[in-house]
Amino acid sequence: MIWRHFLIVIIVLAFGVQSNAQSGRQYIAKGNKELLDGFANSAIFYYKKALSADTFLLEANFMMGEAYRSLRNYKRAKRSYEATIDMDGEDKFPEAIYYLAEMQIHLGKYSNAKRTINSFLSVYRERDDKYRRARDLIVTCDFALDHKSDTTDYEVMDPDSGLNSVHAEMNPFALNETMMYFSTMRYETDEFKKSNPVYIEIEKSVKDTSGIWQSVELDIPISEKGAHIGNGVWSSDSTRFYYSRCESRTDCEIFQVNYSGTWSEPIRLDEPINIPGSSSTQPALAIADGREYLIFSSDRESGKGGMDLWFVEIKQGKPLSRIRNLGTRINTKGDEITPYFDDKDTALYFSSNRHAGFGGFDVFVSRGIPGNLQLIENLGPQVNGSADDYYFTFKTTDSTGYFASNRKGGLKPESNETCCNDFYKVRRVPPVIELDTVDSLEIDSLPVDTIPEVIVVTREEYIAPPESLEELQELLPISLYFHNDRPDPRTMSRSTLATYEESVDEYLTIRQEYADAISNSALAGRDKMSYGTELMNFFDRDVKGSLTRVDQALDVLLKQLELGNDISLAVKGFASPLAEAEYNLNLTYRRIASMENYIEVYRNRSFLPYLQSGQLSIEPIPYGESQAAEQVSDALDDRTRAIYSPQAAKERRIEIMRIDVSE
Repeated sequence: MIWRHFLIVIIVLAFGVQSNAQSGRQYIAKGNKELLDGFANSAIFYYKKALSADTFLLEANFMMGEAYRSLRNYKRAKRSYEATIDMDGEDKFPEAIYYLAEMQIHLGKYSNAKRTINSFLSVYRERDDKYRRARDLIVTCDFALDHKSDTTDYEVMDPDSGLNSVHAEMNPFALNETMMYFSTMRYETDEFKKSNPVYIEIEKSVKDTSGIWQSVELDIPISEKGAHIGNGVWSSDSTRFYYSRCESRTDCEIFQVNYSGTWSEPIRLDEPINIPGSSSTQPALAIADGREYLIFSSDRESGKGGMDLWFVEIKQGKPLSRIRNLGTRINTKGDEITPYFDDKDTALYFSSNRHAGFGGFDVFVSRGIPGNLQLIENLGPQVNGSADDYYFTFKTTDSTGYFASNRKGGLKPESNETCCNDFYKVRRVPPVIELDTVDSLEIDSLPVDTIPEVIVVTREEYIAPPESLEELQELLPISLYFHNDRPDPRTMSRSTLATYEESVDEYLTIRQEYADAISNSALAGRDKMSYGTELMNFFDRDVKGSLTRVDQALDVLLKQLELGNDISLAVKGFASPLAEAEYNLNLTYRRIASMENYIEVYRNRSFLPYLQSGQLSIEPIPYGESQAAEQVSDALDDRTRAIYSPQAAKERRIEIMRIDVSE
């Protein structure tokens, strides 16, 4: 009898465990569907049910983190990912380590995040975008640790009363000092219910005599039930209003309404602005060099990856047919969003989650005009923090502006202190000029009479991108640069699978290695300053700018190929003299091959048919080290000059030196 009773107990317990596991999986399935449909709070409800049935369900813990991450609840997402990692002895969810690092960055724990990323890289076997993004996160951590105490030209203040709510505010567009249009997601209760979906809408607000912003009736006929309406911007003469209409958060198109005494019906902008299968959103207007441009964000396939910034010229209130990408100085494999152009200062402000910053989306500025923008600048730790900072608008005329951020503080529900965007006001403060300020590279103490002349780096002279083959020929040679022994180090192969774009991405992530090598070297102070300044210009102008120049050249060549012309490119390859001559010769072949690989995949493989047919051919001319400058060191014990000096860096290049076209 005893053994029969014991057997019954075992069966009952086993059935109970099986039942709990089964119900746990059912709850996970329900939660996954809710999360996929965009109802993260409902998904969390089911994941909690699953965990109450079985605390050790790995997927429930991981998906709980995903749901909290979608709500930008960084603290709770961090806890869920940590719980997943603690129980995941077989690394079934290595992504949990990656996302834990992201949450640590969002919470400002940069040193912890860097250790977590290294743990992720040690277990993650794929060499995909997540792997590359993880390496970029290390750059983010280093950048934030190095710059979090920087002084900036911007002072951030709470906005005037009346603009913020406990919900989300976006896209502040101040028409003047007392009138503003902005996008918002406001609803009657704090609970977000599936039965009562919430849509983004544009509101108008005016500042009363006491300085408080008050909402007034929207005077533009663009409201629409069942769609998100946002990102409004006026033309300079107030006769046109552009905005985004979105069926969902990721399916948007740009519309326009015109005013000439009465309002027109909404006009959907034609191709190439709105195209099937892609989202186009966040319009901004720019007037520069006597021309008007529409700048916007889009995820179309021909971009650099994620959301890119594009521009098109506007004439007589209508966009022209030619649309152009703002190039690799602005766009990355990540997301570039929320453009704003200050006409008076000819400056483009935008946000990116891939350029080096403080975490999430940071605000950057690039001066110049669309098609010829200069190197970007992070606006610094006052405007940018570890959360998301975007929708930056600024008017040079009064040195004030606004931006949106989900940083801690502001008006937010107690349950999630980083859920929602609030507006912040920003003011530019004139910088304090110190006459004895030196470069960031460490410089030896110098006698007063030997202090080197201060080098002033001015804006680059405007050079219009080539529109014709003749203009392109005038820009030759076009140089492409490589880190030491790249691509594919320590091999005698003459081929590679790497593209030049991947080489540039890697090169830019280790620029600090060059600065550190010069700073820690035995060079004299004068040489440190000279090398440091030249290297900064080299990375910003030559390495990063090379992709823009190549892209502009390829756009011209593609038109020639489409006209039926045959094209031959003569490409020289060079190397610094650090290794043996035969090794360097093969290395130059690999560098030329990486350029060929980039051409092959450019613009969704537009060049592939021409390469396969021979209509486009590439003639490699590998010089190796045979034409390296005499002053470049080849001594293995002099790595500073042999690898990290500006002279050695400039030798590691290939050049498109001749373009032959025949009809």
